[in-house]
Amino acid sequence: METQLIRQENGIDYVLLTNNRLEEALRIQASTMADENIAIGLDMFEESGAPEEMQLIFREVVKDGVSIIALDSDTNEMAGIPLKDGEEDAFESFMEKNIKHRSCIELINFLNNVESKVNIFEKYNVDAMMEMFYLGTDTKYRGRGIGKILTECTLKLGKMLQNGEIKKVSMVTDETIVLEAAIPKVVIAVYTSNYSIRIGEKLNGEFLVNVFYEDFIINGKKMSERIGSNHKRVALVAYKL
Repeated sequence: METQLIRQENGIDYVLLTNNRLEEALRIQASTMADENIAIGLDMFEESGAPEEMQLIFREVVKDGVSIIALDSDTNEMAGIPLKDGEEDAFESFMEKNIKHRSCIELINFLNNVESKVNIFEKYNVDAMMEMFYLGTDTKYRGRGIGKILTECTLKLGKMLQNGEIKKVSMVTDETIVLEAAIPKVVIAVYTSNYSIRIGEKLNGEFLVNVFYEDFIINGKKMSERIGSNHKRVALVAYKL
C-alpha cells in the first residue's frame, strides 16, 4: 500500500496510517497507555480486561482514515501515533454495543464531558472538525519532539484535505471511510498531561476548557491521588485551520 508522506524530520517519517500498519499502531497505543493520566486516574489497569477493550475503541476511531504515524526513517519502526476520532453518532452506537468495562466507558464519558463544555461547530462556525483522540510516543523515541511534530502534521493534513492534496485512507477492507466527504476546518485535542499541554502552548492552540483531576472522584478516590501531583489538569485545545 502506498505510503503518503506528510513530513520528514530528524530521522523520522510522518506518514498517513494504512491498514497494514494498524496492528503496530495498536501495539504502540497499548504500551504507551500505561502512562495515560486519565486511564491511571480511572484505575483502568486494576480492572481486568479493560486495557484490552480499549483496543476495540482505537480500532473504531481510526476508521475516518486520517491518522498519522511516525516511522524511523532507517528501520521503518513505528515511533509514535496520534489517533483520530470519527463520526460521533456511529461511535456512540459502537460504544453502547461493544464496550462493557467500567473504566473504558468512564474514560470516554470523561472526554465527552470536557468536550461538551464548548460547541466547537458554533464557536468556529464550521461543519466538520478532526479530533486528536490519542497521542503516544514509544519510550525509546521520547524526548525528540515527536508528539509536537505529529500535532503539526495533523494540522498540515487538515489543510491538505482542504486543498485536495491528499485522500483519506480506508482502514477496513470493503468498508467505506467514516465521514469520507467531511473536510475538517478545526482540529481539537484533549490534553491530559503537562507534556501535551506544552505542545498546545507552543503551537498557539486556543485553550477552551480546563478541568482538574482533583475534582473527580472514582471508586472513592480522587483521580489526582492515583495520578500524583505532577499532572494536575486536562485542557481542551482547538486549532483553527
